[in-house]
Amino acid sequence: MLLAEMPEMFVAGTGLLVLVGAALILGPVSRRPPRSTATRTGIGGRRTVAVIATAALTIDISKTSTLGFVIPGMRTEYGIEASTASLLAVGGLSGTAVGALLFSRLDARIGRRNCYLVATLGFTATSLCGTMPDFTGNVVMCFLMGMAVGGLAPMLITVLSDLFPGRRRGAIVTGLSVVATAIGYLVAAGSALWLEPVFGWRVLWLIGAPTGLLLAIATAFVPERRTGTKAKRSRSAAPDLATAWLARNTLTVRLQRVYAFAIGLTTFGLTTWVPSLSRAGGLSLATANSLLTGAAVVMVLCAVLLVFAYNRFGPATLTVCLAMCTAVLLVALAVSGWGAAVPWLSAAVLAVTLLAANTMAAVFLPVAADFAEDARRVRVAGSVSFFNRLGGLTGPLLLSLIVSSLTEVLVAIAMLALLCGTVAWYTSHRYRLLQKSTSALD
Repeated sequence: MLLAEMPEMFVAGTGLLVLVGAALILGPVSRRPPRSTATRTGIGGRRTVAVIATAALTIDISKTSTLGFVIPGMRTEYGIEASTASLLAVGGLSGTAVGALLFSRLDARIGRRNCYLVATLGFTATSLCGTMPDFTGNVVMCFLMGMAVGGLAPMLITVLSDLFPGRRRGAIVTGLSVVATAIGYLVAAGSALWLEPVFGWRVLWLIGAPTGLLLAIATAFVPERRTGTKAKRSRSAAPDLATAWLARNTLTVRLQRVYAFAIGLTTFGLTTWVPSLSRAGGLSLATANSLLTGAAVVMVLCAVLLVFAYNRFGPATLTVCLAMCTAVLLVALAVSGWGAAVPWLSAAVLAVTLLAANTMAAVFLPVAADFAEDARRVRVAGSVSFFNRLGGLTGPLLLSLIVSSLTEVLVAIAMLALLCGTVAWYTSHRYRLLQKSTSALD
């Protein structure tokens, strides 16, 4: 069909523009916390909001992971090269970068709940790109979808951070982020395994419409602002100020952005091209997707262990260990040549690498949000997420240049993992030095 014969594309876009315009005119739903917010401060209410936010984060992550599974079928249908197909990832990740900044600014202007509604309806409407007749149209729609996805992730991390104030906030939010990342990739891989062989690659986009609508219906449960009490903040004002000073001087904005860029380069580059690389050795579509789905199941099961490791050793130690294991595993596979000789082994190793990279990615944003001041949390999360998406923009393009050589891809990803581990180690080292100097002053 011609695009001119598909009016639903234009109706959806017009509806979103009307929604954003109305939100800008009306502003937040209420300047005061809504009456229902008071009921959510209890354990049951927090659990409800946490479940909804984690589910939304899961769907949000699955949309980005779907890029890698869509590209092989799209290349076959349109007859395009890997470098051309990478433009789809570039378009989507460009949208996520723009969305991360745009929605962090809109949060203060139209309110968090309105931002959530716009984002969920945004990637519901843009799921229609599954019916787009040409590749250029897919790139444009993927960019618009990316704006909604990129704006939703830092907003949801902020919601979860506000729900759990206190020293255990970092571990809880990171745990939920790791679980959402694992399940999100499982949703993408499982859909590719069971739906793509029957309905083709387009269904991987179309299933975003019903899931997006379910999330949009849950808008009423999203709290407009933090629900903590002034009394609790005043009693802990001195320790909070000391912790904030230590955090600002340890996890500086530059370190956060460097790590976010490096992990984005690694994760998005790997996520985009793992499905293609896993089939490079001659594996069938069903076998490759089965391996990746199995890896996603293992990722979900390992999420609990990773949360325990985070709580026991801290984010820096966990990241360094994951980076070292990833680098050693990939270099050993590249040097031995087993990756080319045993296709299923290379696919399995790539899947394990994806688990480690996604875990490192799931750690950084909750940590940045945890250390940020309450009033600036949304902007800090949006800024760090923006640099993560910039790194993601570079990843697919970089790997597309060497996607035909499995050995070079393995070595490149190993070096990127070591870079992430180095930044995490340096951050931890500065933190320990500042703790010693603060103790000496006391």
